[in-house]
Amino acid sequence: MAQSTTQTASLSTPITPREVHSLMLSAHNSVQYQQLAGYFHQQEAKFRAEAAAEKIERDRRAQVNAGLTQKYPRPVDSAQYLYESYLSQADSAALQAQHFDQLAAAQTQHEQQFATASQGKL
Repeated sequence: MAQSTTQTASLSTPITPREVHSLMLSAHNSVQYQQLAGYFHQQEAKFRAEAAAEKIERDRRAQVNAGLTQKYPRPVDSAQYLYESYLSQADSAALQAQHFDQLAAAQTQHEQQFATASQGKL
């Protein structure tokens, strides 16, 4: 009973990276896999939003005509690197989310098969 209360409470509050790491090591049911997938979907959305904002900043900085007189890294280069970094992090989070979505689906299917088999034995 205490475990289900903890799981319900953790679904309504943001999960910390430390909790995610711990849950990744101990997850074994579909609810936990869905919680992990949800976290990574949120991370993906956050990084895509940051990438979009950085792309706007990169485009703004590209309009500045300072030319070759700027030292490397130019402000536009820094914005480009941040944009690429955010996209990379978003792609990584999307892969993690997909992985845990698949684990949750497989675990749900396994649990349903187990329940069906158990009912057949009764």
